[in-house]
Amino acid sequence: MVPVLMLSDLHFDPLHDPAKASRLAAANADQWDAILNDAPSEHQAEEFAAVQSACKARGVDTDFALLNASLIGAQRQANGLGYVTVTGDLLVHGFDCRYRFAMHSDEGYAAFAEKTAIYVMHRVEAAFPAVPVYIALGNNDSSCGDYKMGEHDRFLHATSGAIVAGLRGASEAEVKQAREDYEANGYFGVTLKTPHRTRLLAIDDIYLSTKYAECSGDKDSAAADAALAWLDRELTAAKERGEKVWVIGHIPPGVDVYSTVMSKAGKLGKDVCGGADVKMFLANDRLADTLVKHADVVRLALFAHTHSDELRLLKAEDGAGDGVPLKMVASISPVNGNRPTFTLAQVDALSAGLKDYTVYKASNATGVDTTWSREYSFDETYHVAEFSTATLAELIDQFHADPDSEKPASRAYEVNFTPGMFPVLALAWPQYACALEHATAAGYKACTCGTK
Repeated sequence: MVPVLMLSDLHFDPLHDPAKASRLAAANADQWDAILNDAPSEHQAEEFAAVQSACKARGVDTDFALLNASLIGAQRQANGLGYVTVTGDLLVHGFDCRYRFAMHSDEGYAAFAEKTAIYVMHRVEAAFPAVPVYIALGNNDSSCGDYKMGEHDRFLHATSGAIVAGLRGASEAEVKQAREDYEANGYFGVTLKTPHRTRLLAIDDIYLSTKYAECSGDKDSAAADAALAWLDRELTAAKERGEKVWVIGHIPPGVDVYSTVMSKAGKLGKDVCGGADVKMFLANDRLADTLVKHADVVRLALFAHTHSDELRLLKAEDGAGDGVPLKMVASISPVNGNRPTFTLAQVDALSAGLKDYTVYKASNATGVDTTWSREYSFDETYHVAEFSTATLAELIDQFHADPDSEKPASRAYEVNFTPGMFPVLALAWPQYACALEHATAAGYKACTCGTK
């Protein structure tokens, strides 16, 4: 077995102490530890509260203490790692607003955002110096605003060195190609040492989001077309070479259940069967279609974005062909009121299949005197041998057969979905279960409304 550490949604806030902003802006990223580790400024609490209010923050993201505690906690659990995956969102929510508040200006923001991303990338890579670290970008990972990016964007060029620094063990030719691809559109591919004959493809799917725009604010499908064409070419080539593939990204394909069924007051209040729209994470089904098209080579799709611990099964709505098992990694950031978590997985060294994983949960959300405990393991909780198309189909069938979530498996999923929080899925369990295997709006609606 190959141990793999999975991290996501770090959402690091270097401006948790706003008074340190000018010092950080003037320093190189490799000098930040000393500044961030300094004693807090005299009015840190009041200034941070003012930032939270001014930027309408919904919660607190990851500060220096929590970033340190998370990496140390993961180091202690992750022995003999094969590699590390980071499925996006390195930067704090509302970063542009927070910078503007601290610096009283927008000037220098792009460079500061790029430097922050580089700092986080290097911190993760330094924490695990003996293994590759594969990082996909998220919608917050930009120097011109949330969900904004352009082809050959300055952010991509600025951070490409930090990205390829994690490709330890890759050939010189692979590193060169990865850098070129990443600087063009935020994606890259690399051959893994283990599992045997396995390719990892990291895609920046911000271009496919319903909220995507270029830095100018213009909408353009060219970047999405290019990213999907690249992914299709890579998957086709992998099949021709007899390789297996992991695809990692940030925003998952499929239905955004929370936005679909919950009202602005956070209560179940939208009726899809009565005409309410089905809300999707992405602008269309092309990413899901591409993955399903190549289900014979894709052993795992690894995404995040919701900050919750989730599983899904991508498959054709008519049931034809194979499906793709999809894992969504929960967040380090506690911004939604959740406890920070990381995931330690076990991967079959020959098949590249995900055999099992264990989620570790923080004792608190502050990073101060934080300890990490084993929350649950997939195998022990759901009594299955692996995280595969077949076992996910069986598990989802169990969920459908338990609409009131009374069985142990359903209850466990609800609790593990948002660590340390009220099990919000209890409010919409049957609707949520439909999203686990229906990645299209039509398929989800048919399932939810009982017309299929």
